[in-house]
Amino acid sequence: MSDEELGDLGPHTRRWLTFDDLAEQPHTLDYRDHGQGVHSFRRAPRLGIGQWSFLVTTPQGNLLWDPPAYIDDEIETLVSGLGGVAVIATSHPHMFAAQVSWSHAFGRAQVLVNEQGKQWLPRTDDVIETWDGEVQPLPGVRIIRLGGHMPSSAVALTTGGSLLVGDTVAGSLDPEWLSFQRNYPRHVPLSAGTVQRLVDDLEALDFDRLYTLGGDAIERDAHTVFRNSARRHIRWVSGEFDHLT
Repeated sequence: MSDEELGDLGPHTRRWLTFDDLAEQPHTLDYRDHGQGVHSFRRAPRLGIGQWSFLVTTPQGNLLWDPPAYIDDEIETLVSGLGGVAVIATSHPHMFAAQVSWSHAFGRAQVLVNEQGKQWLPRTDDVIETWDGEVQPLPGVRIIRLGGHMPSSAVALTTGGSLLVGDTVAGSLDPEWLSFQRNYPRHVPLSAGTVQRLVDDLEALDFDRLYTLGGDAIERDAHTVFRNSARRHIRWVSGEFDHLT
């Protein structure tokens, strides 16, 4: 997945590690309770790009969204204490890494993989089920394919109004703005047409909180922030402000 504009972080930042290697490194666990049944956590010091994983808790079971790329006793204890895992799903294939290991650690929980991204699976297993369009893995939780960052990019929406976007949308240095990119390390933006499609597809969704893979949390008026950010992005990449450059 490092070809062309979907390249990774470059040869000087890439290193293969085993779970045992990671366990031997001193680390702690960052954890956030966002309320409304949404929890996030990640390893510190940060691993990889410092991505956050999310656990959505419901009375009928929990969704593990964008599972960590590793698993150890500490993080397994945290997730178990929150009720464990019934279903695992990812926002896009970059988060596939340890999803099967997480499934096996929690009673062979179902792993949902979008049909558009299954060619990137690093490991096959009978716990994996494919889907496309939209799926409701648990009552009160919808997963919707939007595309954009990757063809299979998806978001998870809770009935409480929380939208987990993975890398479909990213945060920025300004907490009131969002970013839309094909490739984040190389800063390749999405086109105006693609971002407008995201706007159209999200318009009917009811959400006021938004959480990104990078840990950005917009916890009020998130739909307004999304619309304003998309409008600004579209105007700039369409050339409307070229006279200012």
